[in-house]
Amino acid sequence: FISTRSGQYSLIRTSRMTVMYLKYNSYIYVIILNTMKKLLLLLIAVGTVAIAQAQTMRESIASDPDLAAGIYTSYRVTDQVSPDAPRGFKPFYISHYGRHGSRYQTAPEKYFQPLEIFEQAAKDGKLTELGLDALRRVRILAEDAHLRAGDLSRRGEREQRGIASRMLECYPQVFDGKGAGHITCFASPSVRCVMSMAAFTERIKEHNPKLEITRNASEHDIDITRPEKNMNVFYKQARVMAREYQMKNTKDRDFVARLFNDYDYAEKLICSTYKTATTYAFIGNMHDLAMIVQNFDDLPSLHDLFTDEERYQMWQFFNIRRYLTYGPSGDFGDIRNLDGKLLLRDIVERADKVISGETPDEAATLRFGHDSAVIPLLAVMHVEGCDGRVPFSEIERLPEVWCDSRITSMSVNVQFVFYRNKKGDVLVRMMHSERDVRIPLESDIYPFYKWEDFRSYCVQQCKPESK
Repeated sequence: FISTRSGQYSLIRTSRMTVMYLKYNSYIYVIILNTMKKLLLLLIAVGTVAIAQAQTMRESIASDPDLAAGIYTSYRVTDQVSPDAPRGFKPFYISHYGRHGSRYQTAPEKYFQPLEIFEQAAKDGKLTELGLDALRRVRILAEDAHLRAGDLSRRGEREQRGIASRMLECYPQVFDGKGAGHITCFASPSVRCVMSMAAFTERIKEHNPKLEITRNASEHDIDITRPEKNMNVFYKQARVMAREYQMKNTKDRDFVARLFNDYDYAEKLICSTYKTATTYAFIGNMHDLAMIVQNFDDLPSLHDLFTDEERYQMWQFFNIRRYLTYGPSGDFGDIRNLDGKLLLRDIVERADKVISGETPDEAATLRFGHDSAVIPLLAVMHVEGCDGRVPFSEIERLPEVWCDSRITSMSVNVQFVFYRNKKGDVLVRMMHSERDVRIPLESDIYPFYKWEDFRSYCVQQCKPESK
């Protein structure tokens, strides 16, 4: 028996073969080997995989720089075979929570502060050739974003329509109007969320104008569209921890030197603009601009300003900040998960009403909000890859267990699709961004779960943490 931090391996020898059971990242592989020599070679290979696991995100970013965007990552559609439901079961209800689509930066200073720095340095003759070209491109980004802070982009609108289209295609029985014909929608009052709801539901109406859709965008429903009551308890403390870590560990001298021909001049100008003791905020701001570009159609790229290592380190800092403020961290995760429980409880209660017949006309419940709700929802349900716990004292290990780019892109969504047979038995299928996910609940019909089992599991997760 061999055990490592990444996996467990057990061997069974017989006179004719060796069977290896490999448990790795929650999957079990059975490998049959006929010689001890091959076995040893395989064990070496397995050990290499365990060591390389920590490098996966670094390699992914190197091959696709947009993956360093964290929550700015635009929505990606991947092909997935949709399994047939067990015989006799048909979909009848969908419960959904979706983040708004691709957007502009929410803070206007993200655009005008670097632009101010570049323009002043250009006047003083302190920019390199690359710096002058960076000024040109940042100016284009700033002009495009003028008075559009946080607004939904055209790409974001298309993302929402696309998700709705695939939902209509995969579950036509839910939206044909022959059974339930009402859809209830809730959106965070944020304009980008309301616009996302409009784009999504417009597509549904195009498919079937007879469906009745009720839309809500009010603080009254904030606990299910933007549940952040408990996040506010520690948010400032978490931000300070992340900022201090970033300030201490940022390596940006080469980055600054590529853009400015006088480092001392650049350092003074940057620190004065951001009111910081070091230049760490500038590379962070520039990285944010480089990452947000993917949310639009025709804006210039800034990827060439960064090396692979600089891009990876900035993703790490962003990942740490998001983990501490919104995620299931070892320091604040229990508090943050309370907000996820608010949303999960609403999902269960509304499903109960549909299944019991209290709201028989309800075909779907659609919620439109923010990543700050998706992250704790996935964590409190212990969705595989979304609930990793690391204390701040071991934050260097975070890339091994939690990755913001994979957990919460723009338009990230969680869908619960309910199926029923003529006997009244109910099954549910859970998806994260339209892909089946695993939770620690046994099912012999995965990716479907018996509703009574799934409901009991969710109710258990919603209970207060034991002292």
